[in-house]
Amino acid sequence: MSLIAFDRLSAKPIEALRELVRAIDECDDLKRETVAAAREMGATWEAIGKALGITRQSAWALYSADAAAISADLAANAANNPDLSEDEALDIAVEGVRAVRRARRAR
Repeated sequence: MSLIAFDRLSAKPIEALRELVRAIDECDDLKRETVAAAREMGATWEAIGKALGITRQSAWALYSADAAAISADLAANAANNPDLSEDEALDIAVEGVRAVRRARRAR
């Protein structure tokens, strides 16, 4: 599966590079979110590392702080809002991630 088709990139090399960097940043964000989701569902660091093509130690070193922070945020939201459904809490978390991504892109 190809996410970016060479023939669809800008013909201007500098603009094409900017598009590629944006795509890479988006993939990195999605990877972090997916690792956090996998951990929430009980995946081991070994399974995550294998899926990423790295060791479990490398996976843990790269993503454990992100996974822990997202888990802590979700737990805090749930504790502070006992009337929220799981779906509503997840929507809040997703919007928080989107806000962080927008802020990164704005830099």
